[in-house]
Amino acid sequence: MQIHLDQKDVTIIGKDLLEYAETLSEALRMDTLSIQEEMKSGDLNHLIITFNHYFSDYIELLDSDHRMSS
Repeated sequence: MQIHLDQKDVTIIGKDLLEYAETLSEALRMDTLSIQEEMKSGDLNHLIITFNHYFSDYIELLDSDHRMSS
């Protein structure tokens, strides 16, 4: 699955990724609270890197037509 992120509104990106993380971690029986706290413990770049660490096997983050790598 691919998710396209609009880089124009970084506030929405963080919120959306936290919601995706909640849904995925619950479905995968992971520690949702721990993952979300780790995601929130830094800036947006840290949040994206942490999201990718846990969920890159399931979701590919895209900015326009480019893969967001970390």
